[in-house]
Amino acid sequence: MRPPRAIIGLTLVAALGLSACGGGDNDEKLSSSNRTKASAAALKYVGGGAVTDAERGDGDDGYAYGVEVTLPGGTDIDVELDKAFAVTNSPAKASDLEPAAPSADATAAAPSPKATADDDRPLTGSTLKKASAAALKATDGGRITETSGSDDADHEYEVDVLLPSGEDVTVELDKAFAVTKIDR
Repeated sequence: MRPPRAIIGLTLVAALGLSACGGGDNDEKLSSSNRTKASAAALKYVGGGAVTDAERGDGDDGYAYGVEVTLPGGTDIDVELDKAFAVTNSPAKASDLEPAAPSADATAAAPSPKATADDDRPLTGSTLKKASAAALKATDGGRITETSGSDDADHEYEVDVLLPSGEDVTVELDKAFAVTKIDR
């Protein structure tokens, strides 16, 4: 006797659902103790916020633990940790993203991302504020999820925006914070 097709279909749907929800992700390998330690280390480094994701590196990542911290303003910061729970990347800190009183030479004092030769370094201070404002204006709103300098010749800054529709876009800006391209 063959099993009813409905049971086979429901079994298949359940298996696919578990897979899509992370049943096979590295999250299941992260013990509660390690999740707590990784979260505490990330929050201490960033200086506040809420942990929205924590996972074990898969060996190809170059880190043992990855923790996503979301600040009250909605900015996500990805913190990478080694096996001893020490930060291995250079993510922004909450204090870097707080609005600062503008000074006459604030823009001149901030090094260009090209000067640091690190296109993954998050934007900070007045550069962060100007780039974020330009990107949100160009996309008619949304939520900034990441910012960085660029070592590409055609643009100086990159701002990732999550649109209300759920679409992720990258807004590329020149030195004067004018939009050069929106990658969809």
